[in-house]
Amino acid sequence: MHGTPKRLLSCAMALLVLLSFAIPSMAGDAESCQGWKQYDPRWASQALGGKTMKQVGCLATSVAILAVQAGLKNEEDFDPGVFAADMKKAGGFTPGSDLVWDKIPVAVPGLYAENPWAALRGTKEEKLAALKAYLDTGRHVIVAVKSGTHWVALREVSGGAAVMMDPGGTQTDLFACYAPSGVTRAAILRADIPGTEPAGPAAEPAPAARPAPAERLRGELRGLTESLRQLLELDAVRFVLQFCFELFDQLLVIAMKLVIG
Repeated sequence: MHGTPKRLLSCAMALLVLLSFAIPSMAGDAESCQGWKQYDPRWASQALGGKTMKQVGCLATSVAILAVQAGLKNEEDFDPGVFAADMKKAGGFTPGSDLVWDKIPVAVPGLYAENPWAALRGTKEEKLAALKAYLDTGRHVIVAVKSGTHWVALREVSGGAAVMMDPGGTQTDLFACYAPSGVTRAAILRADIPGTEPAGPAAEPAPAARPAPAERLRGELRGLTESLRQLLELDAVRFVLQFCFELFDQLLVIAMKLVIG
């Protein structure tokens, strides 16, 4: 029994080391808005209505990224946490944590949601062309992926690829990371910067109809199922979970021995 606590301590330390390698870093790139993540510990626990930035902050983080990319804000005194706080003061989140598009200019003067429901139709190539058309008119674009359950900021479309800034991951090729069939909508933002010419008319396609609640729920369930499947496919995650179960079994045996005497 005397050696057991030492063995448990060693197991716990080994577990921490494994976790540090198996789970991606939770901190975003502090020097560039392009590296901002919704799970950054500096703002991950901030509440957006009934949920947190870590849980549902992909859209808020994407808007913050584009506010800097548009030249309306800078990294020195602005980040997703600041944006979320300003939006919350302005009533920019519903009780269900949905972002209120019309409140964006309150938190970021000069940034407007010109069309939050722009449809993306057709093939992957057609969707790439539509996204590029929006960028070519000086707009800033946030793309809904996983059938509308996750948002990513768009940086550019070049070489037949859409380069994204993903608040929930580290990949940058939009269509290599997310299935084109689940990319059906984009939010088009306009930045009006004092002293510059206003952007011209936005490109088509026309806005999509707001999906029915049942359709949105099915999309969310599909996205959740896909995320769980991808997580369980990671060998490192399976190994860590198995290690945790074995450690728990050891602790349970020791507790039973202590109770029995």
